[in-house]
Amino acid sequence: MSRFFPKDVIHWGEERLHPLRAFAIRTVEPAGITGVLLRLWRAALLASTNWMLFVGGLVGGVLFLCGMLTWHLGNFPVKRWPPRVALFLVIEVFAEMGTSSLLIAFSRERVGSRVATWPDWWPMAGQTLLERTIVLAVFALVLGGTVQLVRRAMEPREAPTREAPKREA
Repeated sequence: MSRFFPKDVIHWGEERLHPLRAFAIRTVEPAGITGVLLRLWRAALLASTNWMLFVGGLVGGVLFLCGMLTWHLGNFPVKRWPPRVALFLVIEVFAEMGTSSLLIAFSRERVGSRVATWPDWWPMAGQTLLERTIVLAVFALVLGGTVQLVRRAMEPREAPTREAPKREA
């Protein structure tokens, strides 16, 4: 069985990986796909008039974002996560704002209840970067702490060896 959240760096060339795991090792593809899908999901949610669907969709979007980050980080030791999270964040926001540019060009991007225009792009980019930074940083910290706690709980504990004091006669 393959190990997730490895402790050590693994030389990937030495073992044959499942295509989904090989895909998750790279940062660009999972982060890029996440950005594109989240922006399209956001456009679909803002076009809806049902507030319950909107709230459920936001929760689903956050779960998808965190799930994709977990899928990617699960291939690396925890000490290598900070630069990976930062790179994932940057790529995800770039992909999301690229998709936003296309949606603005086709008049499908929304800011609240109105159609977004090009002057709205920079404020949306800043808001997206801030929101994603908060969500991914907090989630990565919680995930890293959880992984370390579980790892410590599962490690075989060495029973302390107590030698009985020897009495000298």
